[in-house]
Amino acid sequence: MLSEEALIVAAAFGACGLLVLGVLELLWPTRPRRARRERPHATVPSALAAVPPGPEPRAFVEPAVTVALAPVAVPAPMMARAGRVHRTSALTRHQLEYGHSPYVRRASVLPGAGEAAAAMGAKSVVERCFALHQARRDAEVVVLGMAALQGLDGAVRPDDPQTTAALWSVIALARQALGEDAEARAALESAIAAATPADRPTYQRQLAALADGVAGGLLAEADRHSGPQSEERLAAIQSAVTWLRGGVAAMPADGRLADLAASAEAMLWSAYERTVMAFVQRQDFRAARRLLREALADPRFPAARVEAFRELFSGTFSGEIGQLTAQAIRSVQDAREVDALAALQRAESLMGTLSDEALSPKRREEVDRRLWWGYSKLGERRVASGEYEAALEPLFHAFGYDVGPERHQETRALLVRALDGIADTRALDIREQADAGDHEAAIVHCDRLWALLRSATEQGLTPDDVAAASTKVQRLFESLGR
Repeated sequence: MLSEEALIVAAAFGACGLLVLGVLELLWPTRPRRARRERPHATVPSALAAVPPGPEPRAFVEPAVTVALAPVAVPAPMMARAGRVHRTSALTRHQLEYGHSPYVRRASVLPGAGEAAAAMGAKSVVERCFALHQARRDAEVVVLGMAALQGLDGAVRPDDPQTTAALWSVIALARQALGEDAEARAALESAIAAATPADRPTYQRQLAALADGVAGGLLAEADRHSGPQSEERLAAIQSAVTWLRGGVAAMPADGRLADLAASAEAMLWSAYERTVMAFVQRQDFRAARRLLREALADPRFPAARVEAFRELFSGTFSGEIGQLTAQAIRSVQDAREVDALAALQRAESLMGTLSDEALSPKRREEVDRRLWWGYSKLGERRVASGEYEAALEPLFHAFGYDVGPERHQETRALLVRALDGIADTRALDIREQADAGDHEAAIVHCDRLWALLRSATEQGLTPDDVAAASTKVQRLFESLGR
């Protein structure tokens, strides 16, 4: 135990000794320091400053044209040395004019420097845009390239087709990098239109490659959709087919692209059919018909599918008519007469747009029975409530359907009851007018009642059906002196 304490004390004395030596060295150094001589730093002009290398170019469509960059003579950097001090006046050093404000500079000593720079920029606009694209400054590429093509901000517009087409090609690369695929395609179409016949295939290949890449992404997006019958999947396949057709039009000799376009079109027609069936199941018949019209209007729609798609088209009408008649029946049962009548009229108008071949005879008979039932029940409710005038319209609609003699007779009886009720109601009003001394008005209303009975016979009722009502009108005429 004593040996460890002695060791600690010895180490403490050693540390104190080293501390004292260090302090003495700072106060009285053993060797004098020599002043370090500052070396002048080399000053590199800002225009010649080294630019860090740009990032690796992205894997987009390779540029359509390779423009040879003109060699530029760059002076070798000189060793910086201390320059001599020139004792010049402040006016000369700061380019100021005598007798004027010190904030007004003199004119440049190099007249025409701006025009020379603009000319140099016009000659190298393609190279500059491509360098910006490699540096991933694609928004600047679009601004600079479009300004040159349109001659904006003093830019010199390219006057030869090769430079114009090359500039459009670089703009297309920038647009594609920005995710603006449609604008990239438009730029390449402009490049193809501006290019010489010798250069045109290059840009056509670039357009085909762009179409291939975009269509591949769209087809992959279509596969990611959960439901094969979703409208989003159909829209993605439609866009892919549009791109592939454009690519094939640009490069008809590309067999692989043509096979991909044919495969995508086959997917498109199947997607149309599945999406239409999904709409029909959801009873969205109008959306189903819209898609069917789009498919059938496509000039490349396969002839083998035309008949099936036309049957689907007719089936949407049949399904919607059934939906409307069911809705009308529910509305009648719930005493919602306005909704019932609107549904029945919509179903009837759809029936009028269909050809005889659109619905099978059995299906048409079923629809007729539903429409008859809806109109007949609506008229019956109105007759029972004493609304004889309002009951005529739905009853005459029901009377026009061929639903068998028994149902036809039911409607006929309801019409006779409605006409008798109208005759009784109007007869009271006519007699009141006659008693009040308004003889002419009474005769006018009596004539209208007689015209109503005559129109009923024109719509299918027999004279015997309206005999009772006609007798009442004749008695009115006799009481009025007619």
